[in-house]
Amino acid sequence: MNDLDPSLSRDTETAGSPAIRFHPRYLEGVRSGAKTRTTRFRDPARLGPARLVFESDPEVVLPAEVTDIRHCSVSDLTDQDARAEGLTAAGELREVLKIHYPDLAGTDEVDVVTFRIND
Repeated sequence: MNDLDPSLSRDTETAGSPAIRFHPRYLEGVRSGAKTRTTRFRDPARLGPARLVFESDPEVVLPAEVTDIRHCSVSDLTDQDARAEGLTAAGELREVLKIHYPDLAGTDEVDVVTFRIND
């Protein structure tokens, strides 16, 4: 089945790379380039090769490169962070984060992870 859809194949350069897991609703935004960041709470990432794993059925794995990681408090997230996540404003980003992390507070530290898909 992986031979039918190239996005399901594993890139040999990133096969052993750390996985960054996503809800499948983010797949099209990542593929289109509308989403180039992800904000994580207690879910560390590292610079360099990565696998973006979309938890769908079947699972979709995209080879990527983490190009930047910025540590900041939730209250310091910016409109630019939101736009890079395919949203419009920092307040909207904070609301979305509360869906994934219900106990998240404005003073909590998060990692803003910038990535690019490897062609």
